[in-house]
Amino acid sequence: MNGSLDAVREVWAQRSEARTRGDLLYLVYVVVLSALIFGIPALQTAGSALARPDVLPVLLMERAPQVSAAIACAGGAVLVLLGAVRGPALLSPFFTATLAASGIRRRAVLWRPFARALLVPVLGMVIPAVLVSVTLATVGHASTGGVVGFALAAAGAGLLLGAAWLAGQLLGAVARRTLVAVLAALALGALLLPIGVGIGGAYPIGVTLPVLSAGSLLLAGLLAVGVSVPLLDRLRGAVLQDQAARWEAATVAATTMDLAGAGGMFRAPPTAGRALRAIGSGPLVVLYARRDAIAWLRSPERMVLGVVGALLAAAALAGSTVLTGPLAWFVALVGSLALWAASGSFVDGIRHGVHTLGAPRLFGQSAGKQVLLHLVAPMLLLCVLGAFGGAATWITAAAGAASAADAVLLPLALAPVLILGRARDAAKGPMPLALSTPMPTPQGDTSVVAMLAWQSDALLLALAAGVLLLAVAPLGAAWLFAAAAALTALMTLMTWGRLRALRA
Repeated sequence: MNGSLDAVREVWAQRSEARTRGDLLYLVYVVVLSALIFGIPALQTAGSALARPDVLPVLLMERAPQVSAAIACAGGAVLVLLGAVRGPALLSPFFTATLAASGIRRRAVLWRPFARALLVPVLGMVIPAVLVSVTLATVGHASTGGVVGFALAAAGAGLLLGAAWLAGQLLGAVARRTLVAVLAALALGALLLPIGVGIGGAYPIGVTLPVLSAGSLLLAGLLAVGVSVPLLDRLRGAVLQDQAARWEAATVAATTMDLAGAGGMFRAPPTAGRALRAIGSGPLVVLYARRDAIAWLRSPERMVLGVVGALLAAAALAGSTVLTGPLAWFVALVGSLALWAASGSFVDGIRHGVHTLGAPRLFGQSAGKQVLLHLVAPMLLLCVLGAFGGAATWITAAAGAASAADAVLLPLALAPVLILGRARDAAKGPMPLALSTPMPTPQGDTSVVAMLAWQSDALLLALAAGVLLLAVAPLGAAWLFAAAAALTALMTLMTWGRLRALRA
């Protein structure tokens, strides 16, 4: 087996664009030097800029350690679900067919992409941890040991998240859902504990031995990765081939500026609820709402991600109403972005209604009427989730604040705007060829800017709507809902105009 792999590596090393050992050493040298020269000073500058009166109270909250631990556990649950559609140990379809499906042990082939993929969760944990630590250290609330300890703990948590990502790729549907439920329960339990655990135990304030806590978490992460490498042999060939083909198709779609198509590549086919009846009796509105609800239940992982994402997004939007300064606007943008992403799990019926445009009216409803009927269920669900998420933030963190009502009403007002925005986006149609016309400038061809703006117009409108409603919220509930109604009407008119253009 080793001889076969050595022969493959020898042939692969002889290709024209192959990197030599000197090239690899130089690449490592450039990366390390760039991190020392640019990365560390940039983090120090960002930490000094964030040491503001409106940011420090958030980082110095009494329950900040518990929140950090809960975020890590919730991130693990999300990565487990992600592993079902795109795992960390993945090659191109060609190498999956020729190497991973051969007699060579899969760990000998897949450990390299697995190691590269580990950089994503590790850096995703370390960079925010260092930024938080440096911000606290700037004003004297964290020692050097606390900064180092929290960074080490974040690295260990990132390794554990990488192992959870691989578990999502390795496990079957039932075991994967069980693990997600366990991690979600751990996230909830971490919030309720009186002290921080895991990465929360190394939070740079209020911890007596941060380096010791961080060392334990880092050791646990290394052990988890060490155990994960032999498990690469147990990855199923059908899973590897399916994920490799899906990832390549999504990459090709993204590089050709079809971002919506790239996102659609990761929608796994329904796997549950086949016995549930989507057709029944009753009013037409109830019938369409039932069809949408059954469709959500047939993809439980996607539905759970949408529900959890909507609750967290609503909590962020509610939190933005009790914050001040740039932090409030940043949190509002993040919440709007998250709520927009979460709404995508519930609007397949709207997309289907648009796709029936021009087809025979088999059930007597036009495409516009189908879109209108499919709006009911996702709009109600997103409004309910927004109200619950906002109320949770108000109860736990913002009780007694002057803008407590706004904390509940802001996500509730934004929900219908985003659902109508989804309908507008579904009726988008193909990109005009005029946007791909070259635009030569002294800085190069800028036509990609117009194409990116066209692709992301729905997202930009969602962010603008969230910021506008946050700006109107202090004026009172009447002004907030009036602004939301105006935005919803504007989205409705644009959706109707796009449907008419597609029909023409």
